[in-house]
Amino acid sequence: MAKDNITKFSEYADNVGKVLEKRTGHAVRPFRQDAFNKDGFVNLLTNYGTQRDSSEHYVYENEDPVMDDELERFYEGNGLFSRIIDLPAEEAIKHGYEIKDLADGNVKEFIDECMDELEWDERFMLGLKWARLFGGAIGVMLIDDGRGLDEPLDWDNIKSIDDIRIYDRSLLVPDYSSINKYESNDPSNARGSRLGYPETYMVTSKYGTFKVHETRCLIFQNGILPERTTNSIYQMWGIPEYIRIHRAIRDVEVAHGMAPKMLDRSVQAIYKMSNLAMELATEDGEANVLKRLQIIDMARGLLNSIVIDSEGEDYDFKSFSYAGVSDVINTTCNYLSAITNIPQTILFGRSPAGMNATGTSDLEGYYNYVERIQKRMVKSNLRYLLSIVCKAGIANKEIDEIPPLKIEFNSLWSMSEQEKVALDLQKAQVAQTNANTANVYVTMQAIDPSEVRKKLADDGEFDIESMLDDYTDEELEENDPANKQDPMAAMMGMMGQQGAPDGANPQEPPQMGQD
Repeated sequence: MAKDNITKFSEYADNVGKVLEKRTGHAVRPFRQDAFNKDGFVNLLTNYGTQRDSSEHYVYENEDPVMDDELERFYEGNGLFSRIIDLPAEEAIKHGYEIKDLADGNVKEFIDECMDELEWDERFMLGLKWARLFGGAIGVMLIDDGRGLDEPLDWDNIKSIDDIRIYDRSLLVPDYSSINKYESNDPSNARGSRLGYPETYMVTSKYGTFKVHETRCLIFQNGILPERTTNSIYQMWGIPEYIRIHRAIRDVEVAHGMAPKMLDRSVQAIYKMSNLAMELATEDGEANVLKRLQIIDMARGLLNSIVIDSEGEDYDFKSFSYAGVSDVINTTCNYLSAITNIPQTILFGRSPAGMNATGTSDLEGYYNYVERIQKRMVKSNLRYLLSIVCKAGIANKEIDEIPPLKIEFNSLWSMSEQEKVALDLQKAQVAQTNANTANVYVTMQAIDPSEVRKKLADDGEFDIESMLDDYTDEELEENDPANKQDPMAAMMGMMGQQGAPDGANPQEPPQMGQD
């Protein structure tokens, strides 16, 4: 075997020499292992990188499609999986939103009241959950516009919106023939170009079947897939979370489940019996051995002691070490946390690990993940729903017009009382610093106290560096203390100018003894 390896290595070295010889005289001499028809490092002694390397035979293969009823059963029966599905969806909605630059209080009150009546947060939360579980979902809006569900929404005749019903992807059949259909004069083109999306959906529920037009739907998609995806069912929606994480969940549950079972085998009893093989070969040998073991175990249980024959029998215990078990469990949890983007402090309720660990970095990554969900599945749907609500409000003369709908989600961070006190203290320190700086500028006559008062009256605070940006150059020059003359000095100057003889300096008082 060693001789064969030396021979192969010699042939390999000759091939390398030939390749390099061909490229002699060139600035760049790329090398390809033509002898083995592959690139990379090869070690013939350890078979690393060769066809005999076991790691070279690991290839990716698609798994069998997951049935929808399996997703339902897993969500219903597995607490860890349902927690993974629910947590990001609830986090994305529970903090609410604000409409930026909405100055009219009546309009804001109208919108808040209508959204509360529709229970938008519960509906959107359910839509996000089903989108994460099945890959996608729609929210069917029951709008009173004089048309049916299968007809385009008539924007000019919207009178009210009564309810929102959520249906998961397993109950939907998109009209694939209308995906690339687009007509610029189509009155249903209310959401801009919908090229690449179906025009209608067939909803097949156990309570009935109906067709709904896409202008009456809120679409929740759990990601975007390539057009030539291997599973065309998820092409219009996204991949269910189960497909990517079910192996990691299995490893976590097996690791946690096997740890308690190790307690039963932490101490293994060992019974040594003379001529055991010969005894088992007899007709009643197996029964005799089992009966002997039962007697020993019974004596151990009743008397907390063991009685054995002094000749030919022995009884001993072997204990197992638990070293490394917790590391294996933590590793599986870390892997599941990584692919779900949910930190262990939230998913498993653990305290942050490590010295001086606060878990802030973990929460920051998790909140970034939730913000991506908000932008991808919530923001556009929320804006569309608000526009319909405002349109109904105009029809009922509750508001006059649709305000600019610039949606901003409230912060995901919930500060504790201690953090709030620390933040207030920092703000007070900044205000004190600004006040001291303003005092210095006023003292050196760089700014006027009236300017500081005006800035405080406008917005309650001021920035020293930008406070004078509102003034023009002429106003700054006019208000410059260096250009302002004391009234008494100006009067004295005028008097001196009038009474001064020719050639005399009007600024200097007349000297004694001079004419």
